[in-house]
Amino acid sequence: MFSKEEKQAINKEFWEGFKTYCYRNKIKNKWLLTKISIKSTQLKFYVDNKKALVLFQIDNKSEEKRYEIYSYFYAMKKLWDKEAGEDLKWNKNFDGIQDINVSAIYFEIKGVSIYNQKDYEQIYDFFVKKMTILEDIYFEYKEVLSYQISQLN
Repeated sequence: MFSKEEKQAINKEFWEGFKTYCYRNKIKNKWLLTKISIKSTQLKFYVDNKKALVLFQIDNKSEEKRYEIYSYFYAMKKLWDKEAGEDLKWNKNFDGIQDINVSAIYFEIKGVSIYNQKDYEQIYDFFVKKMTILEDIYFEYKEVLSYQISQLN
């Protein structure tokens, strides 16, 4: 296995490689990630030694509120699936990120690893394509979702 320092170096190399990939492919996106206006949510890239994810993460500390927020998203599932395709996954109790329990709407590729440089191009391509889809969906539905979620007490 890798030491903490080796893992940090690999992580840094991976994300620097993603910047280079975006530059080389003239991808000028400034990814939204945590800069979204829907309370208790964020868009996220994730990669580990088994998979890569692009996700809309709902992470309210209150499980009850998290489920309620998720229900607002889920009410739009048919619309989102139509725009995103069949590989968009929905999980009310998702623990696929370092065993942290959140709710998630996500794309996933399995069998790739941050520790295998041969996987990087595939992961970077996946990140760009799928995050673009989630950001487009966010822009389309953010006002209604922001309003509904702001009404929670």
